[in-house]
Amino acid sequence: MTLHFFKEFNFYAEITGFKKICAEQATAYLKDNRKNKQQHIWIQFFNSNLIATPKHLYFATLHALYAFKNHTNLSKSLAMETLLYASTQHQIQKAIQTIGLKPDMTEMAITIISENKHQITATLNDISQSLQTDPCDAVLDLTPNKTSQIQQTFNITPSMIQATIKNRETTDLALVNLMTEKIALLATKF
Repeated sequence: MTLHFFKEFNFYAEITGFKKICAEQATAYLKDNRKNKQQHIWIQFFNSNLIATPKHLYFATLHALYAFKNHTNLSKSLAMETLLYASTQHQIQKAIQTIGLKPDMTEMAITIISENKHQITATLNDISQSLQTDPCDAVLDLTPNKTSQIQQTFNITPSMIQATIKNRETTDLALVNLMTEKIALLATKF
């Protein structure tokens, strides 16, 4: 689990994941949470198979915060804006189809964003209890299968990776850099 502080915005974000989850239970948690409108906290779940390390979600969160600050956001919710950036899509439905939870998933990535880090901790504990499992950062790691899925989903070719590799960088680092570049390019399209 990694708690990030975005000083310019005075926001915190927890980026982690969960294994052995029931996607329907996770989706129900989100719907219930959004109905209850917890004070200034935004939660978003992602298909962890398409997340290229925590850095992917860090930059998606950062760009979502900038979008709200600059009034260039496409959605009304910081959580949904983060999903848009993480998916590199500018249409909410496409973003959900691309990187949202699917009914058969047993792993997910998550961001929790708030101005109050204690509220993030309490929310993460609440989600853990609801899903009956502990957070697991390992779902954010790249594996050969995951790398292949990310390349296919986001149209990243082997030649793009080779062109990105500098000095002694690994293929994984090049993939992460390409994903953060795609997120940054999305911001210029709004």
